[in-house]
Amino acid sequence: MQEARWRRDRALQQMEKAAGNFKQQNPSHQPAPILAFTLPQLCGNLRDGSLSPETVLCTYMDKALDVTREINCVTDYLENSESQLLHLKSQGKKGLLYGVPVSIKDSIDCKGHDSTLGLVKRLHKPATADAVVVQVLKQQGAIPFVKTNVPQSLLK
Repeated sequence: MQEARWRRDRALQQMEKAAGNFKQQNPSHQPAPILAFTLPQLCGNLRDGSLSPETVLCTYMDKALDVTREINCVTDYLENSESQLLHLKSQGKKGLLYGVPVSIKDSIDCKGHDSTLGLVKRLHKPATADAVVVQVLKQQGAIPFVKTNVPQSLLK
């Protein structure tokens, strides 16, 4: 259990470092308006190029870090989101969710990451493949970047 906490803290530090690197390279970065956009507005701005996927991802990373400091909701950082972003930009095709950062609930498999359902016995059993919903999100250009917690055993 202690190792799981250490891994989570390390993942959050990686996310904080990635967001910090982006802000250093882009000192004029302004997150507030991005967080106010509806999904259709965000998609439109990403598709027409008035917002870059990097800027949006960094903004969402910052917000996720702020919220998790308050309510401890992020269970893991999906570090391959950065390489997925680069791959997405190199493709000519822009899916319906091009550049939109998404969080994935801990009950949904992401390749290489645990899906614990809040249970200790499911620690250290990383998924061998992405769940179909994650595959579809990625095919449409979304960028899964964090996993978030669920009630233990998904019970209320």
